[in-house]
Amino acid sequence: MVKSIATRLAPALVAGVLMFQAGAVLAADAALRFADATTFATDATSLSIQVDARPPKEYPHVMYRAPFTFEQAAKAWADSHFNLSGNSVNTLRITLKEGDITEKLLPKTGGIKGWFTKDQSAEYEARLAVEVAIIDPNGKVIASADGKAWQSRTVTEGATEEDKRRVWSEMIKSTFDNMDAELQPRIRSTMSNYVH
Repeated sequence: MVKSIATRLAPALVAGVLMFQAGAVLAADAALRFADATTFATDATSLSIQVDARPPKEYPHVMYRAPFTFEQAAKAWADSHFNLSGNSVNTLRITLKEGDITEKLLPKTGGIKGWFTKDQSAEYEARLAVEVAIIDPNGKVIASADGKAWQSRTVTEGATEEDKRRVWSEMIKSTFDNMDAELQPRIRSTMSNYVH
């Protein structure tokens, strides 16, 4: 009897897990939409994402607790901005040179005044550095451009983990949006033979 119930419930549980995972992927995709929708026609047949250094999973680094990583955001950003023509044997390589969020705890108001004061409890700093490069079949960089961005935000006392995750998500997107303003003119000037 127990085995029979378990056998009937197993497919439903598997379906539920798959639906949850699909929902999480769709939520992450929806969250990774950027302000600038510029698309570049790119003379390349493939896209590669390279990460120079992944942030550690220890304090003060909090990137691993965010809803998505800078690496995932870099992939989404590349997919939304570069339309590969397939007309060459080159590779478009996006190198994430830096992508991290760190936390700094802020001092709290003490004494009786502290009972009536809602302080900013933590400051978060996001740093992003990306290189866009066209790589020939021999692995040689034939054109490249790079961009950087950083941002800081604070959260108030009592911020939940979900509140913080929302802030980190916004920070990741904002750093990519800010980097776009610096990077796109460089792409147009230094990579114009391959990226149009």
